[in-house]
Amino acid sequence: MNFRVLVYMNPLVFNKISKKFIPEKDSGFLYTKQLIASLPQNWRFTILVPKGVTAEFFDNTHNIECVRYDYATSIHQNRYHFNRNIISKALPFTKDIDIVINNQPEVTANLRVFFKVQRREYPLIINLFHWIDCKESSNFANGLSGFIFRQVEGYNEADLNLFHNNYALKLFTQSANENNLPLHNGTGKDGFFHPQPTEFGTKRMKIPDKKIILFNHRLNNSTNWQEVIKICEKIWDDRKDFVLWITDENRDEYNYELSEDWILAKNVPFENYGYLLQKSHFSICNVKGYCTWNMSMLDSLHYDTPVITQNTTLMQQLGGDVTDNLELTIRKFLDQSKQLPTSKKGGWYDIYKKDFDYVTWVNKTILARIKGKNPKKYDQVCEWIEKEFNVKLGTYKRDIVNLFWQFHANSNFQKIRWKLLSDGYVDNINKSDTSYNIPNTKLEKPTIPIQTKLN
Repeated sequence: MNFRVLVYMNPLVFNKISKKFIPEKDSGFLYTKQLIASLPQNWRFTILVPKGVTAEFFDNTHNIECVRYDYATSIHQNRYHFNRNIISKALPFTKDIDIVINNQPEVTANLRVFFKVQRREYPLIINLFHWIDCKESSNFANGLSGFIFRQVEGYNEADLNLFHNNYALKLFTQSANENNLPLHNGTGKDGFFHPQPTEFGTKRMKIPDKKIILFNHRLNNSTNWQEVIKICEKIWDDRKDFVLWITDENRDEYNYELSEDWILAKNVPFENYGYLLQKSHFSICNVKGYCTWNMSMLDSLHYDTPVITQNTTLMQQLGGDVTDNLELTIRKFLDQSKQLPTSKKGGWYDIYKKDFDYVTWVNKTILARIKGKNPKKYDQVCEWIEKEFNVKLGTYKRDIVNLFWQFHANSNFQKIRWKLLSDGYVDNINKSDTSYNIPNTKLEKPTIPIQTKLN
């Protein structure tokens, strides 16, 4: 079955001066890029993106339409912002949506109401919980937490909720219980998604002729970057054979003299970043408290660079070289030649390499929704598609709706669509508007496989 998917994003990484979004440094966008590449090529994707992002970022083998959406530059404001007008304009009744991949669980109810009220449809909503609003995370942003009720609402309204691991699910459940918020659990409603390391370019670039200590994390309270700088400054007083390379380009985040010989604060282009990862002596991940995943850490491990990290269960499982004494371990690693990361001896490569099976879950769930059902006017719709096929290739949804219903809001039509697909009818995803062909129709590959729409 070929489906149409709406992807609601959660942009995190903006240049705070230019306000430009940086997708190649954003874990949510990098995971979405991975995810789309793993899904069937006969699915069509409509992705709500910030200014400057086009379909070329995600993939060149899938049908992708990017619609510019007015995300805020604040990650916290984005959790509660929803613009129905943009979505409504991008998705008139002539276009179907079967699945919503939602990277912002706090807006799940908004999405559910939009489809239910405006279109009388119930697409499958899959929530990805990249962050949990709990007391553990509030230690780093106390004034921006305390809205767990929105996440619980999103959990209850979704058809599937995916977390990074059992630890993340436990944090969410505990936070809901502590706030006396009921969770509507159900069979198959929970699962786990595992973002993989990113395949960056390895184009050569000029790097210092010294050992590179890489800090490839955002400069915020949760990453404890201040401690890393203080420790490296102390070590620099004893030896001058390294540089600390900070990749976060938001330099205004910290008040430190950037002209120091041992600090290099520089963002690296996508095509060169893999080379930097390969050539770094080691990386540092200094997350001590709340953390459910860490793609920056996995990127280093993927390019055979060890990561010195705090001794937590998650960091052990991801394959870091854990320590209870950061300074001592940094000195130890500087004293020796570059080592293979612990992950090569186990860790992430064995535990988290497999992602959630989206395709099986979607097919199974949609087939269950239509099992034993014969929606009203289904037979007439089939006959019309067969008849129209003799005249032209494909029958548009808008013509079917206007012929049999005279208006677009009919709760039966989504069931008819899913039954058509399950019976072998083919939706021509090369077309922006939904269009059906008879079973066994082979679609031509589009001349331009990527469709970009920036409003």
